[in-house]
Amino acid sequence: MAFYMDVSDMIADFGKTSEIKVLEPDDSANQAYVGGPTDEIDLDADKAEIRHEPVLPINPNSSLGRKIIAGGGQLEGKLVWYSTDKYPSGTILKVPAQLGYYKVTTYGIWNPYSEFYEYVLEGDGQHGIEE
Repeated sequence: MAFYMDVSDMIADFGKTSEIKVLEPDDSANQAYVGGPTDEIDLDADKAEIRHEPVLPINPNSSLGRKIIAGGGQLEGKLVWYSTDKYPSGTILKVPAQLGYYKVTTYGIWNPYSEFYEYVLEGDGQHGIEE
């Protein structure tokens, strides 16, 4: 018997008070070198998808966003975003509550167990956040 829990209503409830703007990477954007960051991403707010979903600080006691290195663990990322839609790595979020732009670095797919995706966000130096 498989375990399944639909948490989309809970994500919607927790996201009511927050508004984020999602800017997906443009497949046609130029890259300085293969596999490198794009030279330009259009941060035009008119092209952004507005969502009401929770963006929270990563708990240092959680295994989420943690990589294991020699001598212990190190956190990767500053925030975690819970969404009911799938987005690629490199997606840019404008998070007014966290004062800037953040980039999706990794994500976890929970679809076999629930209807959500878990994204790790880092500050995006290319677009104005130097964290």
